[in-house]
Amino acid sequence: MRLCDLPVGARVLVRCRLDWRSGAISATREDKIVLTIYSPSGRTYRKSCSLETPLTYDGSLPLVGEGTWRETFVKYDVRW
Repeated sequence: MRLCDLPVGARVLVRCRLDWRSGAISATREDKIVLTIYSPSGRTYRKSCSLETPLTYDGSLPLVGEGTWRETFVKYDVRW
């Protein structure tokens, strides 16, 4: 599967520099897909990916990136 096979609004886990973060597909363009990624501080940022970005799955969770996500999944502020 590829990232372009998922609909807008689909939740994904995204590999960032040091950790894995929650994200969602926010827009699909002709040449790229825009992901909204949630930061541990409570903010969000956008990341553009190629339409052909490969997905891997851990059960039913779509993963964008390589590696094991369970050890380095970011801890979010639980007050929100």
